Parts: sequence; structure tokens; C-alpha cells
Amino acid sequence: MTHCDDDTLFGSPALDRRALVRLGAAATAAMALPWPATAQEIASARVGAASLKILTDGSITLPTAMLARGVAPAEVRAVLAQAGLAVDTTQNALNVPLLALGRDLLMFDCGAGRNFLPTTGRLPQSVETAGIDPAKVTQVLFTHAHPDHLWGALDEFDTPAYPNATYHMAEAEWAFWFAPDVFARLPEERHAFAAGAQRVLKALEPQLKRFRPGEDIVSGVTAFETGGHTPGHVSFEVRTGSDSLMILGDAFTHPVLSFGHPDWATAFDQEPERAAATRRRLLDRLASEKVLVATYHLPGGGLGRVERQGSAYRFVPAT
Repeated sequence: MTHCDDDTLFGSPALDRRALVRLGAAATAAMALPWPATAQEIASARVGAASLKILTDGSITLPTAMLARGVAPAEVRAVLAQAGLAVDTTQNALNVPLLALGRDLLMFDCGAGRNFLPTTGRLPQSVETAGIDPAKVTQVLFTHAHPDHLWGALDEFDTPAYPNATYHMAEAEWAFWFAPDVFARLPEERHAFAAGAQRVLKALEPQLKRFRPGEDIVSGVTAFETGGHTPGHVSFEVRTGSDSLMILGDAFTHPVLSFGHPDWATAFDQEPERAAATRRRLLDRLASEKVLVATYHLPGGGLGRVERQGSAYRFVPAT
């Protein structure tokens, strides 16, 4: 992984961002933990003719019990301890990919905004630090509509944070969050997720296009189905010249468990069996193709490759 050369899209002076007002107290109350402050991290790479930057929106700390639903806690702790990881909590990064490709500046997901948790909402500062003008972002592509991927799409005035962008979401994902029974399909503590998704997506609707997996969003960027974490979760394949990159959202959420135990569903997998099948299928493909991947929650910017390890797999961070 190498630092990108400056180019026109990444070289524009950033706009000053005012502090976001705090909204969505219900979500904070449901999720809040005593988290430490998170320093910004920015990773970068070249993918053919494209320039990739990974910007941070902060982090979320989760209890171990949320990492593997239906698995004995002692078994999960043993795997974490063997990997040299903390056994009581895990810190999930929020890595936001930004890709300069041709005339487009594409952002993949856009963080939680400061109305979600005290340790999120760092993306506006990251954008400013990277010298990026939000008005130059041309496309925002969502993998799914969980708060930490969607809510940062609006600024402190509840208007699009990237005012000149076209926003893109899979039809199936939109349909899930606006279904009449969406609240019945979610546990009560996650009702704020649905209310927030509806609020943000309605505000974005004049600038939002819906797509189906298999469609090109722009030339060189194709969506593909990776459902299970949410019903309409998608990932994106970027092809430029002979190089490729896969932007995977929450198909993988832990640097060890997602790869060594892909059948273990997280507390946030809406369709656990489908999510596990997606992980297994995707792991096999990624290990065979040896393609660079960008993951949303893994440490160090989330860039790396997948390798087979015995009967399972492992994630190898890019260097």
C-alpha cells in the first residue's frame, strides 16, 4: 500500500465544517459504551489509474457477546485469546473509502454522523484534513443503511453533506427499510435504526438513484449482491486497467472471526444463515482471485487480501 500522488480531485481545499448537532438520542442510549477518543487514520493506495484513500469516521466498541450469536462465550474468547486480541470487547474502525476514478470522486458509505455515538462522526474532519472539498464528491454509494454507514450523509442542517453528489442504494435495501413491517422485523432497541434510515433516505431522495446488483454505477464500478448482514447489502467491484478492488462494507466485520469462522453470525446480521453463506462464497472467491479488498470495520484502514488457512481463511493487511 503506497501513498497516493496528489491529483485534481483530491487536491481541492476543504470547506470549513461546523460542528454537527447531536440528534438521535435513542440510538446513543441503546448503543453507548465508555469509549476512548479515536485518532484519525488515513490509508491510501493506487488501483490502476484510480487513487484510493481510506478516511476514518471514528470507531465503535462492542462487547464480545455481539461478535458471534449463538456461540458459547468461552469458545469465542478462546479464539480471540489465541489470536492475541482482547477478549472482553472489540474496537471496530469505521473506514470510509474515497476513490478518484476518471472524472468521478466516489465515496463508499459516509459514516455515522455525530448524531449516533460519541466516538463517531469524524468523517467531516477527515475530509477536511485530507484536503477534499465535499462539493467535489460526485457519487456516494451505499453498501447498506445501518447508521454507521448512512447517517453521515446529512450535515448539521439535515441537508446532503455532499451537495453535488448522486447517492446510490440497492433497491432491495431501500425496500427493507421502508417496508410496512420493518419495525416488527427488528428488535425494539434497533427501531431507531429504521427511523433514522427513513429520515436520512427521505432527505436524500431527490438526489438518490436505486439500482440492482450487476449494474454499473459508473464506468468501472459494478455492484454485486452480498446480502445477509442486511437483506439488500451489496458490495462493489472496481476495475481499472488490469487492477481491481472490492469494496465490501460489512460482509466481514472482524479481522479473525469473519475469516476463521465465517459461519458465526454477528448480532447485527439480519439474516444469519444468508450472511454466513455470503461470507463463505466471498471468501472462496477472494482467496482464489487474490484481489485487494477494502473492509469497513477492520483495523489499519481495512485494506488487505484474503488467503486460505487450513480449512478456513485469514485476512492479510496490505503493507
